[in-house]
Amino acid sequence: CLPADPLPAQSDSWLQLVDKLNIKAFVNLTLSDSIRHGTQQLLFISGLGGMRPNTIALGFYDDTPSQDFLSQHPAFSGSKDPAWLNFPPLRDSTGRKPLSPREYVAIVADAVKMQRNVLLARAFDDLKLPQELGWKAQPLIDVWPINLLRPDSARYVDTCSLFLLQMACVLAMTRAWRRARLRLFLCVERGARPRGQEDKLRQLLKDLRILADIHTVPWDNVVALHWHSQKEAASDDALNFPGNVACVSDDYLSAVNLLILQESSAPTVRFLYLPRPPADTSLYPRYLEQLEVLTRGLGPTLLVHGVSAVTSTEL
Repeated sequence: CLPADPLPAQSDSWLQLVDKLNIKAFVNLTLSDSIRHGTQQLLFISGLGGMRPNTIALGFYDDTPSQDFLSQHPAFSGSKDPAWLNFPPLRDSTGRKPLSPREYVAIVADAVKMQRNVLLARAFDDLKLPQELGWKAQPLIDVWPINLLRPDSARYVDTCSLFLLQMACVLAMTRAWRRARLRLFLCVERGARPRGQEDKLRQLLKDLRILADIHTVPWDNVVALHWHSQKEAASDDALNFPGNVACVSDDYLSAVNLLILQESSAPTVRFLYLPRPPADTSLYPRYLEQLEVLTRGLGPTLLVHGVSAVTSTEL
């Protein structure tokens, strides 16, 4: 039994924070016995009336030390009673994480099941905003609209890839990023008529009125690593769930990671396709390991999973 309601004091701190940062936001608080259950409750109660957010953004689960950017924000410089003083302290880098890898992936899976789009942001503490690059430098937004954990089902026009493209396009249309150049990378194999795929993708961009450069990337050697690992795994009955996570080797993912680094050199930010978590919960840690290998050293990267149609060519 609670001696008193602990939420009002925390609510005041969040309201002060929203006011100081001059952002538009609804403040909703909840009390839970775990981070996962608390996230589930927030997904249920977030919003106001008919205005319900359909997207959840999370930081990436890795060993990057926690950093306090809030206390350095200009809005709080010289403040005698900063709002963040009422927030818990940063987690010690040597301490145990309050959230396990399995629980983290479970939160992603819960959000998808609740029909929420999911964004995982990795290395965004290294993101250089356009105003920080100088007026001569052109920001680059690189998009890889393919499920790299399922190279055997390479599709560029599914719900997730279209949402991924929309997110990149929305960023490029904002005032601060209006000078940015959008680049799409089309992975092709020999004999797969790459010109035909490029023409279809170019027509889609035209229909959606999206300005972007298309770069064709041969990846026969990379895909060969996947087929090799898949043949080895098939003998062990590894093909037992839709995510196909068990069949994707670290050698293949490292090769994809290197391919991205070579073909997509020094962009301001990258957008990658976030596969759906596997149905088998015992594979959650492996799924997270593969995302870590895939995005290692890529700099600011946004992994995107979309669950509902966001584009239309009927207008």
